[in-house]
Amino acid sequence: MTVANKRILIALLTKGRSTISQLAQHTTLTPRHLRNGLAVLIQQNLLFHHTDPDNKVTNYQANPDACYNLVRSGKILEIIDRQYGNAERELIQTLMLLGHARIGDLSQAFGSRAPKINGHTNGDHESHNGLIESESHLNSVLGRLLRAEIIETVRPDSFRNPTDVHREICDEVLKTGPGEKATKNKGEAQRQIFERYRTFRDQGLTLKRQLDRAGGMGPKRRKLENGRAQNGYTEEDAPHLNPNIIVRLNHERCSVELRNEVLVGFVSNLLGEVTGEIYRAVLDLVTSDFSRCRPDPLLDDEMPVPQTSVTTQEIFEHLDTSINVQFGIGNTSKEKIDLESAEKIRESPPDDGYDSDDSDAAPPGRRPVSVTFDVDEDDDEDEADVGNGELPHENGGRETKVKFEGTAAPKESRIGQMRQHLLLLAESQHRFIRHCGTHGRGQWTVDFTQLMERLRETELDAMIEQSHGRHGLRLTRILREKGKLDEKMLHSAALMKKSDVQGKMLAMQMAGVVDVQEVPKDNLRLANRTLFFWYFDKERTEKQVLDDIYKAMLRCLQTLRVEQHKERNILSFVERKDVQGKEEEVMTTEHYNKYNAHLRVQDKLLGQVMRLDDLVGVMRDY
Repeated sequence: MTVANKRILIALLTKGRSTISQLAQHTTLTPRHLRNGLAVLIQQNLLFHHTDPDNKVTNYQANPDACYNLVRSGKILEIIDRQYGNAERELIQTLMLLGHARIGDLSQAFGSRAPKINGHTNGDHESHNGLIESESHLNSVLGRLLRAEIIETVRPDSFRNPTDVHREICDEVLKTGPGEKATKNKGEAQRQIFERYRTFRDQGLTLKRQLDRAGGMGPKRRKLENGRAQNGYTEEDAPHLNPNIIVRLNHERCSVELRNEVLVGFVSNLLGEVTGEIYRAVLDLVTSDFSRCRPDPLLDDEMPVPQTSVTTQEIFEHLDTSINVQFGIGNTSKEKIDLESAEKIRESPPDDGYDSDDSDAAPPGRRPVSVTFDVDEDDDEDEADVGNGELPHENGGRETKVKFEGTAAPKESRIGQMRQHLLLLAESQHRFIRHCGTHGRGQWTVDFTQLMERLRETELDAMIEQSHGRHGLRLTRILREKGKLDEKMLHSAALMKKSDVQGKMLAMQMAGVVDVQEVPKDNLRLANRTLFFWYFDKERTEKQVLDDIYKAMLRCLQTLRVEQHKERNILSFVERKDVQGKEEEVMTTEHYNKYNAHLRVQDKLLGQVMRLDDLVGVMRDY
């Protein structure tokens, strides 16, 4: 991004919505540079713009969500590469560079790669490197990504602020003539507003619905082979697409994939890698029809969200066959198993997010004894004995205090072993899934609202413990559970000395974690006649944590810019085409060592930015 483009974007972020004449005053750019910069920013989907039909004046407004999504480009490409393949990754990378593009332009660019026989394109060939090499292959990839909602079509209204569109719809529906009385009741007007706004929001999915009705290539992800997606395709897979249609990346759908990745990582660290891979299969099936992570505040808050459930058989068919499901589950005798509790059906999520079975308030982690039971399955599945030796995927990464009995478990089918992992996920303190039915050997669903709330609490508790110690974490948990609590009762509830409680609470008050409310007993407002109630404001603390994360990300990026400025001579030399790939041969030992040192610093800073971005997703987006 050029300096002029940065100045335009900064002016829109700081000054708000502006016309082109106002931008000329804020940025001191010439009209020529200003129009070129606005065109580039609009091409990259970083701006909202709308022309008033009455006075023909165009207003421009920054799109902060699209600006932040640039940080997640690498994560999105990695997920697309693993879930779909190299061809899909190449197309998404191209759209990220271009912002949005016509299908005809993409066909012209990728179609030139196709091998030709006697001057004609050979449309029936195989892609050996997995990249797009023909127009038919491009159409096949586009159809698959369109049906998966990874990409969406672009229309003129796509560059308008949704809040402005919703306000215009409300004004049109509720508009009455001079002297007229409102004839529509509130419920009917609200229904019309919802319908019209939903039509506006879902216009980008019109082509997806057409492809779904036409059939052809399904939206399912391809089976993985050796950890990577297969890239073979046939010419019949390619749908016929209008070359004048404009497409771009759908970041809302990509956020769903990123949320799944965060949850899988959390489960893998907590319960083991095998259980994490099974949970990935569950999330892929449950979220296959999800268009966004959170409900649209302008629409979906008033509409009930349907619950999606999957059966054990569907999970088993979707699970990668290379995963050894017998690892990650301990053995115990049948006498110690409460089968009724293990098979308990929960048709609706609990109100408070936790069941009474977890009243011991154990710290997050794997439960000491997992449920192991027999299920009458088919015997034609691959069977294996569960050994008593050390497992390659240990759960939690630390020595367990519970010793399992040495008796080997009886032979079970693969689907029975997989079902034990599902019960382990359902019985976890975080309730990663919920056992909601018995159809198809068990039905399972994910309560994302409650689950992400628990995950936010876990991250928040980790930050408070790191900043204020275990005593500070104990005090905030008590306030979170009890609400406002009198200062005289707090030390007895926390089992701490009164002086220690006062010092810790004052330190956390200075940090903005907790606050105190003074309630005088009389009009004199004396200290000895005043009640002091401490409380923990969770929403304010989350906003403050999110602001601190933004500042930390900014410091990392600023530090990276300083490091790049220090080594600007070496970096400019390495960027030469005759040097790329031959750095060690061309450069001297001193400069090559400096270059490697800079790369190590860069990797550390960017890695920290990505970890902070995971926290932003948990606290704000997911």
